[in-house]
Amino acid sequence: MELFITVTLLFAVVFAVLWWRALLGNWKMKREHAAQDMEELSYHERTRQRAEMLHRLVEGIEDGLFIISSRLTVLFVNRGAMKFFPPISTPVGRTLLECVRDHRIVEMVDGSVQSGQRQKQEFLVSSRGEGSGVEDRIFSVEAVPLNGDAPGGMEGGVLVILRDETEKHTLERIRKDFVANASHELRTPLSIINGYLENLVEGDISEPDETKRAFGIMRKHGDRLAQIVEDLLVISRMESGEPEAVRVEEFDFKACAQDVIHRLTPVITTKEAKVEVVLVDNCSPYIHGDRYYWDQILFNLVSNALKENLARGLQVTILLKQEGDISEIQVRDNGVGIPHADLPFVFKRFYRVARHHSKDIKGTGLGLSIVKRAVEAHHGTITVHSRPGIETLFTIRVPRAARG
Repeated sequence: MELFITVTLLFAVVFAVLWWRALLGNWKMKREHAAQDMEELSYHERTRQRAEMLHRLVEGIEDGLFIISSRLTVLFVNRGAMKFFPPISTPVGRTLLECVRDHRIVEMVDGSVQSGQRQKQEFLVSSRGEGSGVEDRIFSVEAVPLNGDAPGGMEGGVLVILRDETEKHTLERIRKDFVANASHELRTPLSIINGYLENLVEGDISEPDETKRAFGIMRKHGDRLAQIVEDLLVISRMESGEPEAVRVEEFDFKACAQDVIHRLTPVITTKEAKVEVVLVDNCSPYIHGDRYYWDQILFNLVSNALKENLARGLQVTILLKQEGDISEIQVRDNGVGIPHADLPFVFKRFYRVARHHSKDIKGTGLGLSIVKRAVEAHHGTITVHSRPGIETLFTIRVPRAARG
């Protein structure tokens, strides 16, 4: 009897162990399947996220991207490509020529397809600008052959990258012109100073009156040289893009204008001119800006009016008007005015209005360029209006609120 009970208990224990193992194994299997399902789900989610991120990246690129088949059919195009050429509602499936409408670009891409070699060229392309006219743009076009690992349907095709290089070339041309003009402007006073120094050293000028006159001329051109360098430094500082280039704070505009008038008093007195400051409707004299640059703005505008008008009795008005969120500053004179043909160019560096008395007017040709740069650095605008023989009016509009 005891043996029977013992055997029965033994079988019960063995059965319980086997049942537990089976149950545990089944649970482990389910857990592994669940883990695999989660891993697969996670893989698909990661793949989806990567695809979404890649899509946002490609669409966010400013450059135009085309994927072109070996038959020069468009397989893919990003949003950035649409700004380069006339918009097409459904570019995918069309030929590259239909999209870019330029045989030179198509021939270059076809050459890359046939040779399997990367190619890159720049093209001058005429396109409709924002106005009614046609403007020339410079495009850099690069064709990159797709290798055998490319997705299905893309083998033998090319990735075409389009980049608008117009601004880069424009800035390079401006830089070269600026260097050439600056070199010329600096060379002239230096040549005059060196010429007189050579005459003094060699004894060609010995009379006291002639010597005094020579030193006077050298001093005048030395001052001109210093002014050119100062103007160049001011422009360089404003174009540096550094945050501290313009320090915006509230200051007394009327006091700033009166300081400028005080500095120009000798010229004003000599020319029997009158310069006054007017606050419209007795408005607040305080505006936000960099006082140093506002000193430059007012000094250049007023001194320019005094230099350009040789006749005595000139009247110059500096006017401040507060309108809502805008401060408007006007500098008006009743002098000879500016010819209509010259108005679009007066803010260009080294530009001088051609006049019969232009040889008598000494300046760096940078004053109005500095004015425009300084106004733009304050997030403002400047315009010029002139009626020859009647008046010239410069109007500046800047935000009243402080903006760095």
